[in-house]
Amino acid sequence: MADLLAPGLWWLHGTRGSNVYLVEADDGQLALVDTGFASSAGAILEEVAAHGGRLSAILLTHMHRDHAGAAGAVRQATGARLCIGQGDCFERDGRAFLHTTVGRSHIGRFLVARFQRSSGADVLVDQCIDGETELLPGIRAVLVPGHTPGSCCFVVDRLGAAFVGDLVISHGGELTRSLRMANHDDDQYLESIRQFAVSAPEGGLPGHGVPVMTGFGDALRELAALPRRRTGIRTTAERAMRMSRFGRQLSRKRTRQEP
Repeated sequence: MADLLAPGLWWLHGTRGSNVYLVEADDGQLALVDTGFASSAGAILEEVAAHGGRLSAILLTHMHRDHAGAAGAVRQATGARLCIGQGDCFERDGRAFLHTTVGRSHIGRFLVARFQRSSGADVLVDQCIDGETELLPGIRAVLVPGHTPGSCCFVVDRLGAAFVGDLVISHGGELTRSLRMANHDDDQYLESIRQFAVSAPEGGLPGHGVPVMTGFGDALRELAALPRRRTGIRTTAERAMRMSRFGRQLSRKRTRQEP
């Protein structure tokens, strides 16, 4: 059901949308990082059961449906505490909620969602992250707004690794940035990359593509120093190919570790 990437760190199979990870905190508590689409709930719960059935926290890197779609079902089934950046929460009757959205790169679906509220239920949030904070022993959240207002990375110092959501995408281990059109605020997003890159760890676990277990920090610092490229025929073609690969990743269940 999962690939063991390091002691206490697993990359789940059977999920669809984003990568979904399980990680042990320093005291042995189990946390889930992202949940994929709603259809991923069954595979997640099977994996949690295989690890003893106790899940302490669900850590969402951001509110897009391919990352947070199964959050409500998993929270309800496990009683785990749901944590997400404050910018991706809304308040009603004194309580915080998450309403998952479609990313801007899914143009048709995004425009429909702007004018038609989806029928999905709002999900109760247990902790809105408003700054760098330790969520479980040895797992700390760092705000990286821009892709969405409340985007977060989760750093596990014991592993020398960070779960980075859509801060970057890993194409065969090569890091690329989210497209300008995919971001809520592209200037803020680029600044978040620059700031996080300063102290980025050796390992990076992105929401899409293969994990980069060595050299991630250096690769991110190199990427952070590059300006956005101007749009041209070549860059447009490259972006179209990237979007095509990205769409294929979203549409299939993850079954094994990619080479």
